[in-house]
Amino acid sequence: MASLTPEEMKKEFSFIWRVENYSFCWHKIGEFLVSPVFVADLIQKTAWTLCLYPRGDEDELFVGCYLQREVNDEGPPSLSMSYEIACLAADGSILKLFEGNKSERTFESGTGYGTSQFISRSEVLTEKRKSYLPQDTLTLSCRMWIVDENICDATQCFARTRIQVETVSFVHTIEYFSGLKADRKQTINVNSSSEARSLVSVSILATNGSCCEEKIVLELAPGDRELIDVFTCRLQLLNAEGQKIKCGQTDSRFDLERKDILYVPLVFTKKKLLERKDEFLPNDSLTLICEYSFSIGVEFEKIEKTVYGPQWISTPIAQDFGSEILDYPNVSDDYRCLLSDPVLSDITLKTKTKTFPAHKTVLVARSPVFRDLFTKDMNVNDNKDSIDIEDLDDKTLNRLLLFMYADVLDDLNWEIACKLYYAAHKYQIHCLKAKCTTYLLSCLDTANASDLLLLAHIHQDSDLKTSVLDFILENEEEVFGSNSWENLMETNPDLAMHLKFEKNR
Repeated sequence: MASLTPEEMKKEFSFIWRVENYSFCWHKIGEFLVSPVFVADLIQKTAWTLCLYPRGDEDELFVGCYLQREVNDEGPPSLSMSYEIACLAADGSILKLFEGNKSERTFESGTGYGTSQFISRSEVLTEKRKSYLPQDTLTLSCRMWIVDENICDATQCFARTRIQVETVSFVHTIEYFSGLKADRKQTINVNSSSEARSLVSVSILATNGSCCEEKIVLELAPGDRELIDVFTCRLQLLNAEGQKIKCGQTDSRFDLERKDILYVPLVFTKKKLLERKDEFLPNDSLTLICEYSFSIGVEFEKIEKTVYGPQWISTPIAQDFGSEILDYPNVSDDYRCLLSDPVLSDITLKTKTKTFPAHKTVLVARSPVFRDLFTKDMNVNDNKDSIDIEDLDDKTLNRLLLFMYADVLDDLNWEIACKLYYAAHKYQIHCLKAKCTTYLLSCLDTANASDLLLLAHIHQDSDLKTSVLDFILENEEEVFGSNSWENLMETNPDLAMHLKFEKNR
């Protein structure tokens, strides 16, 4: 093993601090969130904290961060050392690094150093939010070290702070919705269940517009702007069947400027709601469910783990996070969410008993049949907002859409696979048809062989038909004596005779 250079001989301490629900930090400019106190035994038993300014120390456009030495610790009154502060990605890689002084910095008891312009707030909250805030968690690292010609040692400490988020849900019903007057507010006040104070005032109004094109808007005014600085509000519409449909949201967490009143327009105009009144306005009443979330302080903070010895230096930080590093949603997850959220849908598929909101772009990308319908037949269908699909039942169409959006094909059985095979053939979704074929052949036995032969014959699937024929001829005694074969002889004698002909060739 090669010997270390004098520069590599050092005592090093690293502090990793995870701040959960970071976007709900309520701090104003000049206010800071402080980490749990940590003691760096290798750095002469000194005690420290990290001070984070989410809305800035001096400049509100930047997040500030400082390393602060405690007033009372076991270390000397004055200590010279090197340090750096970094912001880490989920895999432990460095997103932003502040190296302090290139040379050593002297820390006296009760003093601290850092930067008021550590990271741009817009970079953290909007531009690169997925990188900086996976699962809404900001991860900071502070590394400090003293060169020592006689010792090479290291310690790593992990801490966590969680911002507490309270969520209040309430239901508001607007009766006689068709007579709702423009700019006439209907206001309700929502109080906290934990404290005797108003959380938010919610006003519902219709804006001015021609031909009933008024927008329905919620006006949100937090009850105490000093206490409730950041919040989210999500709106859902309760339809006639009791289903919740997303219809609007606002989020003040990523606003660079604080607003005293926020406006949340519904995605449906008054005209659209009236056009679909049987679905959205039972008894001429609009029912909205509002979910209001806001921060109420620090839920907990603690030191979670300390790793001693130089062995951690070669171990990626991400490994120490272990199961805490959650998987990012993949494309399949995102499209599955898109299917369940009808807000941006532009087409409706109708069975005999149910409607399914969908998106033309997805249907076109997955099915040549839908592509022709929306392009070659545009003159006929460009004004239509629904398509009747009466030959599929509700469950089959739902499974078909789930596959088209997210490639999901779970919990198959014989009946479901046959129905999906039919749908896949009709809409030329070749991948789904191939998967159904593979499943059906894996379940092939003497009792169902006649049924699968008929399915292949109806859809002129020569490959599937050949496979089933070969199976039947290998097991002819059992197949020809089955009830399904007798049914085939009665319902499709030509096909049965064809099989007999193949047998005698």
